[in-house]
Amino acid sequence: MAETIMVGVDGKAEHRAALEWAVRRAVRDGSRLELVFVLQHSWGDDADGPSDLLVLAAKSLLGTEREAALRIAEDASARVPALTGPEPAPRRHSGLEVGTRYLYGHVGAELTAASRGADLLVVGARSRSQRDRGFAGSLHLRVASTAACSVAVVPHGWARSGAGVVAGVDGKPPSETAVAFAADEAAALGEGLRLVCVGYTANPLLAGLVPEVSLDDRRQRIVDAAAESARERRPGIDVRADVIEAAPARGLVEAAEGSRMLIVGTRDRHGAKRVMLGSVGHDVLLNVRVPVVIARTRHEAE
Repeated sequence: MAETIMVGVDGKAEHRAALEWAVRRAVRDGSRLELVFVLQHSWGDDADGPSDLLVLAAKSLLGTEREAALRIAEDASARVPALTGPEPAPRRHSGLEVGTRYLYGHVGAELTAASRGADLLVVGARSRSQRDRGFAGSLHLRVASTAACSVAVVPHGWARSGAGVVAGVDGKPPSETAVAFAADEAAALGEGLRLVCVGYTANPLLAGLVPEVSLDDRRQRIVDAAAESARERRPGIDVRADVIEAAPARGLVEAAEGSRMLIVGTRDRHGAKRVMLGSVGHDVLLNVRVPVVIARTRHEAE
């Protein structure tokens, strides 16, 4: 059964970086694409559903976005990365299946609910320059925290560039999901995988109590084990393992500069705790510069 990639759209041409990222991945992997637009339910609005006029506008918007997706697909199908190397495959028709649907309610909650039927949810986020000019908003943070599947966050205006895949590891179970996702991406792209374990060698509060070398060695063992796991999953990929001395979120963001994407794991929380992404993931998404994937094991949202 083909993977389903769901992408949230808003009808703005300048916000189509997420759509393009999703389309190109769908064409590459033979996935099904589903475009979702949420008609915002305003606070205090007691209507049971949207008006006929709003529905008509939503369908028109989705039709326009679908046409844009198909144009991107035709371009992407011209040079599809081979699964075993960097050379592009010959031109072929995309054959991309694109579905559309509109939802009515609060955007974050509706996208979270819709994610139960997806393998990957793709959303856009304001770029760093846009955030510097005004209120950033937190929709992508809420969705990444509560979705039932992995979430890719693509900054508005992002242009296809860079090379290689970067993933953060810390020795905890969520890292295993991130490493598996990253290894699959590196193999599909025919590019290198860089695994990084970021942190400070010594906690200033524990200075003199914990040997610095023991902490450094532990991180090296963590990233080496992750690299071995990636090689076992995808033999033949080029894997690099690095320990970085920095604050975790800052180190991950800087390590991903010039790459195709950054991948991090998240705890599989349930109930009320699912609104907490974790401080590192939260800070990474607040400073997104390249597409960031929050990788999680797919489950039914509560």
